[in-house]
Amino acid sequence: MLRNFSDKRIRIRLLAIADGEPCLASVEERERAFASYVRNVIMVLDRSPLGRLLVRSAMLHHVSVGLDPLLEPDSSIFYPTVNHFDLGYQPALVQKTEKGLSRYLTSFLHALRRSWHYHSGRGPDFSLKPEDFLKLSRCEEADVVAAAHLAAWELRSAGVPFLWRHFLSDADGDIAVVFEHCVADNPQNQFNGIALKAAFNQWFAEKERIAACDHFALEMLDAALVQRPLQRGLGSETLRQTAIEGIGVMPNGLNYLAGSQLSGPWYEGLDDEFNRIHLQHIQEDMRHLPGAADIERQNR
Repeated sequence: MLRNFSDKRIRIRLLAIADGEPCLASVEERERAFASYVRNVIMVLDRSPLGRLLVRSAMLHHVSVGLDPLLEPDSSIFYPTVNHFDLGYQPALVQKTEKGLSRYLTSFLHALRRSWHYHSGRGPDFSLKPEDFLKLSRCEEADVVAAAHLAAWELRSAGVPFLWRHFLSDADGDIAVVFEHCVADNPQNQFNGIALKAAFNQWFAEKERIAACDHFALEMLDAALVQRPLQRGLGSETLRQTAIEGIGVMPNGLNYLAGSQLSGPWYEGLDDEFNRIHLQHIQEDMRHLPGAADIERQNR
């Protein structure tokens, strides 16, 4: 019965089973394929008033976009110093599906909103005390997610519902549900910022979202300590209320965070033990920076 089986090893070259792997194509071919993906994303976002404004703002500020094979397709990283953001890789066959396009739309919207913050003068502020830098980073990330939900809702209203369905089934589905309930209570909440504020607040309900954001922010602080150890004032300033409120400014002029008092455990908790230890090390390192003692005496 077992005569057709043997102990012969199976050996297949990876190249032989790679189905259309773009990394094996020429640079020009990969660039054309990626440009086509981005063009599709922009065409979809043109149906959303917010998406259209964010795209136009990025174009006016000469923001560039690239492909990072090491990133997930639903994530993106904006690099302020080079005015550029990268999207993650996904196979061409997946890109042609609604799920694949939804992933790119999500990461694209997040990067556009981060670009908007930077070009509006609200980029990473390493002069802030580490704990304040974490709080501001959380608020910015909550805003990025909330803005993406507004754009997805606008697309749904324009007859393009697949991104909203993707949000409902995603890990941040609780945010989509809160947003939708808020608009159902009063359709004007889509336009007056109340639904945005509800989505913003709901972001803080999940500790894993906060921990992931804190982890990334702490890595940014570590990099700042390495790259700018002699910069006076690094990690010394206190976060101002106006800086927090400024995060809520939308391209149409609405500020849904105006007058918001974002203080207390809901916005400032640091529950992840690894992040707490990491923060303590950064705080200790900053105490030994040149001029840190003088600045501390001035702030007393």
